[in-house]
Amino acid sequence: MVRIVWTSMLIILLMSFFCAPVASALTDDEVIHFFLNVYNPHVDEIIPEIPLIESVFGGQVIHIIIEKPGENIELSAVTGPDGYITELESGEPENPTLRLISNESVVQRIRNSDDPVAETNEALINGDISYEGVGIKQEISVTIVKVVHFFAELFNVI
Repeated sequence: MVRIVWTSMLIILLMSFFCAPVASALTDDEVIHFFLNVYNPHVDEIIPEIPLIESVFGGQVIHIIIEKPGENIELSAVTGPDGYITELESGEPENPTLRLISNESVVQRIRNSDDPVAETNEALINGDISYEGVGIKQEISVTIVKVVHFFAELFNVI
């Protein structure tokens, strides 16, 4: 009887070991790769061609924060006037003008998606990726853009 119990426990243990999904922690390099190879080539599909919205993401120093257990990933990104990332490196920028915040599971979901652009847009719409201005002028600009974006979505303008 004891032998059956031990054998059953061993089988359950082995099954849980081999069947359990292996979680891999997201790295700085993977996030950088995401922004350079998913975001940049599709920036025109992610940022609507509405001058007010483009102005919030263009010409910025962005503090990107990807929240994850243990230690967050923090990146410094500089965007050109059209919103394309022109510089991207690990670490917090010295004088950010915009803060973009998400978490590891959202980035993984986008990376593993069959349509990462649509998944990114969905994450922006539902708040899984948030952005906020740094400094009073940027805070006001971002708030206005969020209101305009809301109504543009509501009336199917974008």
